[in-house]
Amino acid sequence: MQNKCDVVVVGATGLVGGTLLELLGESDLPLGDVSLLATEESAGKRLNVGGRHVAVRPLSEFDFSTVQLAFFAVPEAVAAEYAPRAAEAGAIVIDCSGAFAAEQDIPVIVPEVNAEMLADFRERGIIASPSPGAIQLSMVLKPLLDAAGLQQVHVTLCEPVSASGREGVDELARQTARLMNGQGIEVDGLYGRQIAFNMLPLVGEQLGSGASRAEVRLALETMRLLGDPALRVNATAVRVPVFFGTALTVALETVQPMDVAQAASLLAGVPGLAAVDEEGGYASAITEAVGDDRVWVSRLRPDLSREQGLNLCLVTDNLRKGAALNCVQIAQLLIKDHL
Repeated sequence: MQNKCDVVVVGATGLVGGTLLELLGESDLPLGDVSLLATEESAGKRLNVGGRHVAVRPLSEFDFSTVQLAFFAVPEAVAAEYAPRAAEAGAIVIDCSGAFAAEQDIPVIVPEVNAEMLADFRERGIIASPSPGAIQLSMVLKPLLDAAGLQQVHVTLCEPVSASGREGVDELARQTARLMNGQGIEVDGLYGRQIAFNMLPLVGEQLGSGASRAEVRLALETMRLLGDPALRVNATAVRVPVFFGTALTVALETVQPMDVAQAASLLAGVPGLAAVDEEGGYASAITEAVGDDRVWVSRLRPDLSREQGLNLCLVTDNLRKGAALNCVQIAQLLIKDHL
């Protein structure tokens, strides 16, 4: 595409939406007109996009036929209602809500992992950007799968409160301040429990199987990204009292033997990954991931319980590579190769 691309950001006032505006302003995308949408309450607010100050408009009144690209950074229910409308109006939708994770005719894309699947967007006009956990997990698993095969993966997701939006950040800040000042807290808010100085072993709705929606989404998106129906992915998700940064602990079993040195050498050459390899070193969400565009890999070691097992830890900024940056990279690839 040589001409300018008119875009709209749905959910522009949210945490992911705000990060998306920042990255769009810094990107090399050929931006034409930029429209910003949010709730009626936010209408009229002006936000900066690469030096332009753009007024926020109500989502309910927007004509999607006026744009070529529509970024959706909104809750699942909103995306499920409006993303198909946008696609029917002729816009190509890039959605990071998770609303379309299970729909086989909508591609789930991480450019470093399965860029070749992007062409499938033409069937529905919608592209799904996966959850932060699935993005970082797939980026590490793909080279290992290609080199040695994978039998099974067990992963624990430590999800920050920012994954719940500004409301989650505000709730943790409020509870922390009150407890630090010797005051009681109310637990009838977003999480229904104390989140400050606590961990909650249920992220999202619990389904009939006993798994949570976050766990099912992480496993499903990872399997779709890797394109291996035989791979078994078992996930546990925990809400942790951290504002930003998603962490994963991973235990995997390969088909062919692969030692730690081989795995480390393989991962060292993967774009978008950063390794902490000094003895005793490790990456954390706060010290390495937040504000960084890479997925950090550390604590790569043998699994002492199985012969062909490896363990490792991952962290990334859930708002950047975990959401907004992946959307921008999808758009760059889309414009370069498909428009």
